Amino acid sequence: MTTTTKTKAPASAESWAQWLEEMDALQAERAEIVGLGEAREAQTRAENHARHVIRLANQTDALRFHHSPDETDHDTLHSLVRSIGSAAAKTQQADGWKIQPRERQQAIVELVRRASEATDQLEESRPRVAELEEARAEVEQRLEVLEGQAPKASASGLASLRKERDAALNERDRVARALDSMTADDSPLAMAREAERSAQERLEEAEALVAMGEASTEEAKAAQAEAKKAAQAHEKQQAEHRRQDAAHRGLARKLEEADNRLETLSRAHRQALGRVRHAELAALESELVADLERIAAERLDALARIHDDLEEAEPGHNYGPARIELKLPTLHHHPDADSLRHGLTITAHGREE
Repeated sequence: MTTTTKTKAPASAESWAQWLEEMDALQAERAEIVGLGEAREAQTRAENHARHVIRLANQTDALRFHHSPDETDHDTLHSLVRSIGSAAAKTQQADGWKIQPRERQQAIVELVRRASEATDQLEESRPRVAELEEARAEVEQRLEVLEGQAPKASASGLASLRKERDAALNERDRVARALDSMTADDSPLAMAREAERSAQERLEEAEALVAMGEASTEEAKAAQAEAKKAAQAHEKQQAEHRRQDAAHRGLARKLEEADNRLETLSRAHRQALGRVRHAELAALESELVADLERIAAERLDALARIHDDLEEAEPGHNYGPARIELKLPTLHHHPDADSLRHGLTITAHGREE
């Protein structure tokens, strides 16, 4: 009994389109999370204000407060300025407050005010930053998950997407050519409208002359036939104009649809192309470095043995170490890319660390 292994079918254009639509929606959602930079700046200003209050408290001998103003933890700063505000307020209520020098009283009052301001600023700024950071992190997490759910990119799927994209391009161009061939020419309708107006004026003139006894009824009938003919021609031209206008609107909608489909397929093709070629690039870079090291080590081992023999045969001669130095500045995926772009030294024993 034989079993067959089912391979995953190449991702269709529809699956790519759905994935791209979901990515666009999430990225738009992330873009709507605004104000994080401003909120962080407000928090930084509040923390700097708190440090200034701590310095003022350290300089106020009546409080005997000595803490480092370089504290960076938000919660610690909040605790310190609240302590400063409480201590300064108690100083105002203590016995002997009224006999304190005026300068010291002013310093304590100012400290109470600044500590209260700093406390409020710290309490207002932190929740806003936390809220925005949490919202952004949640969207980033969903984006990361969705990124891992991208349709399978393969060479066969890429060829299929390219074929669909090219067909969509041809269809878009075909619709565009048809739309361009429909020149917006209103002159036939305008001429028919003018001809009807002139024929109607001639009919009215003939009827007036008949009523005055200056023209025969035959002349009026002829004018009436001409006006009827002109009206029919105008009506026919109006119908043709409406037909062409409808065709123009229909083609414009079809062109918009064709443009949208082409854009979707082009984006899907670019995504698949990038993923396929990046994977191939990573594999090729790995193979390239491995081959260079293997081939170089083999040749250098042979060179080293020859050098040893020649130095034995020619006392006093030094043929130097067998080594090769390479630079690979264009590696993009190799795990050692940062070190390899600056230089790789290979000896008969392999890579020199």
